[in-house]
Amino acid sequence: MPLNLLLQLLHEKFPVTLTSDPDIRNASVLLATGLVEAEFHLDHFGYQQYESAVVFAITDEGHAEIASLKSGRCAASSDEQEWPVMPLDYLRKIGNSVFPLRIDDPAGINSVAVLNAAGMVEATLPPTCRARQSQQKFRQAVVLRVTPLGRTALVGRRGVTPVAQ
Repeated sequence: MPLNLLLQLLHEKFPVTLTSDPDIRNASVLLATGLVEAEFHLDHFGYQQYESAVVFAITDEGHAEIASLKSGRCAASSDEQEWPVMPLDYLRKIGNSVFPLRIDDPAGINSVAVLNAAGMVEATLPPTCRARQSQQKFRQAVVLRVTPLGRTALVGRRGVTPVAQ
């Protein structure tokens, strides 16, 4: 679970490199929800899959989440929770688009990369996608579809009607 990884990261010296598929997926969810700062590295075999994630830090929001977990308080309900503008918001933005959808802007490509790593969309990505880069020229990401997991996230967190395939 992503929160278990967050708790493990609390005791690590940063940066932390993650190489197992479950850890990479969990790190992408933590990045998407604004709880960590991380970057993802694609394999060198042309499969457009991540071979590693490097977590640089736990954000203030991540530390607040850890504090609420330790104090036994329940997190705010999804209706009350204030969601940052993050990849999950980008998923909501593109959820009803016609696919394939081409993305040219670096922030959009970064969001697609995180959503792809989390298994919420299927996409082809440029050779590298780094969450901490801001002004680098990227090529293009192509979102092929929103996966069932992505559609579930749209319904469960946003109250948006699931997209048809």
